[in-house]
Amino acid sequence: MTTTTPLFPAPARSGRGSIRMHLDRGRHPATKVPLLGADLDNPPAVCGGCANTVLKRLADGRERLKCGLLPRGSRGLRGPDLRDSMPACVQYAAAPGAQRHP
Repeated sequence: MTTTTPLFPAPARSGRGSIRMHLDRGRHPATKVPLLGADLDNPPAVCGGCANTVLKRLADGRERLKCGLLPRGSRGLRGPDLRDSMPACVQYAAAPGAQRHP
């Protein structure tokens, strides 16, 4: 008779993702330059209002917000996906019609 060891799932880890780690260090995850403001909960400007962002359209029709300041890599990527609400970096340029937070 063969005995088997029961499988138990590995314990969950509460690590910090690379994007969050950059933000915690005061750096933008895409450009790696300092953030425009120090308050992550109430940033003076966000990526969604930046003129440097570009929309990358995937083959299935979905869109991803990317930073246009980054050159395309060998795989055609422009760094991590951004969110409209992500704090902007010091290279922020207001898009036409975008409002900057006071």
